[in-house]
Amino acid sequence: WGYYDPEAVPKITMDSGETITVEVITHHAGHDYAKMIRGDPAIEEVFYWESNQTLLTKNEPKLPGSGVHLVTGPIEVSGAMPGDIVQVDILELDPRPNPDGRTFGTNSQKFAGYQYRVGEKRDGTPYVRTGGTEAITVFEFIEDDEGNMMYGLPVYMYRFPNLTLPDGSTHTFDSNPSVMVPHEYNVGYSGELLEPDPITYPSGFDDTTVIDAGGIKYLSPEEAKLNWKVPLRPHLGTLAVMPSNTANYIDEAATGGASTIPPARFGGNIDDYRIGKGGTMYYKVEVPGANIVVGDTHAAQGDSELAGTAMETSMTTKLRITLHKASSLPKKVATLDFPLLETSDTFVIHGFAYANYLDDLEDASTIFAEGASLDLAMEDCFIKTRDWLMDAYDMTEEETIALMTTSINFGITQVVDGNWGTHAEIPKWVFDDTGAPYDYTCTTQKTAGRRLAEPSRRSLLQQHGVEESPEHVASALFGSVAKKCEICGLMQHHHLATKLLDAKLEFAEKRILAEARRPVLL
Repeated sequence: WGYYDPEAVPKITMDSGETITVEVITHHAGHDYAKMIRGDPAIEEVFYWESNQTLLTKNEPKLPGSGVHLVTGPIEVSGAMPGDIVQVDILELDPRPNPDGRTFGTNSQKFAGYQYRVGEKRDGTPYVRTGGTEAITVFEFIEDDEGNMMYGLPVYMYRFPNLTLPDGSTHTFDSNPSVMVPHEYNVGYSGELLEPDPITYPSGFDDTTVIDAGGIKYLSPEEAKLNWKVPLRPHLGTLAVMPSNTANYIDEAATGGASTIPPARFGGNIDDYRIGKGGTMYYKVEVPGANIVVGDTHAAQGDSELAGTAMETSMTTKLRITLHKASSLPKKVATLDFPLLETSDTFVIHGFAYANYLDDLEDASTIFAEGASLDLAMEDCFIKTRDWLMDAYDMTEEETIALMTTSINFGITQVVDGNWGTHAEIPKWVFDDTGAPYDYTCTTQKTAGRRLAEPSRRSLLQQHGVEESPEHVASALFGSVAKKCEICGLMQHHHLATKLLDAKLEFAEKRILAEARRPVLL
């Protein structure tokens, strides 16, 4: 729980090319026992905490100084040795339903979030790192009639309370994922109760007490109306090969190994929403067997993971692991020394404030102070992107820089994991030699060509006897096309509708001009 241990005995050994199904339990399950723990034996076993037991003696120990994530593994890859590359294909990734068949996740506005670096709220009062201030939002994942996940809907919001734990200690921050928040009722949408009677907590879940006057502070529905929803982008927040140098993590409190919170060259807690189903990650092996670990599954997250966490939830993933020996590496990973993501149309390179913080810092546990730098993360990402392009595509430095500045998007991956991260998105199309057109539907602009001005649209419609507004015609076009096209159905209505209308009107305009130029036969 929360650390990398090179001495850990692998839970399973697999051969190159085999697939494996991995269950990942979220460390946020304790935010709502009734929705995310109750009735699931595997999760109950992890969070079970009897009275008078300590974090070290409870059912699933939480070692001092360790990170927050529950990681599954290690998974040994037969024949993997340091210097080899392991390829991890993410074949499936699905939220874990509770016994009622519903799926939930939570977000915590943690004291480690970026908002605390800003200092002040909008009203001028400070963000304070005191107990009872962190807001927790519980989400449900809404499905369509065919069982496809559509979006995350906020169910309710509350402040993480001050608590007395089963070992008698006082807990004030949402910093210990072993803790279960003891809600009195199973709260639903708009403050309605999903069950009329109070929740019955069995032994092992019944000895955490709220010590705040008035109990848990619920922010919804009176203060927070929650009239919004979140697009779902399921991904693996943590996926890593075992680092070889965890002994450099010098922390008097840490008894297990290096914390799972900071990412680095071995991967780990990268927190990039692009690392989802259909993606492939490449890692350089550091210990015999690679010893892959998986954890921290997210249903949704924006770039930066601003508030300190994403939409955290338990998931099940199916992975295919392929070993590439150092003696015969594919060109795209021949000089790889960082975690590389490949999707169907993009390569994503990840940079960090310290690419190898476990060696770069005299005391690696100081990364939480030293690694808070976007300047360093951007510099690392720039160097990695430049060098990788030059190696993988035999480019000169000058043409590499030209390509980077004209077609590659650099972004902020996260600013909350100690070792801040950036990323570079390299479109594969820039190296395509088949003549395939660029897919502008996946860009904000939607087209490389001109857009018709509003008066031009109206004039052309009127010339064809159409008196309705361009907006009405565009919407009708969208409706007739989107219901037949899966991709169109996922796109923004306004952009695609306008594009469809412009395409038809540009064709009509050309016909009008052609008719005007046609010679008159006498």
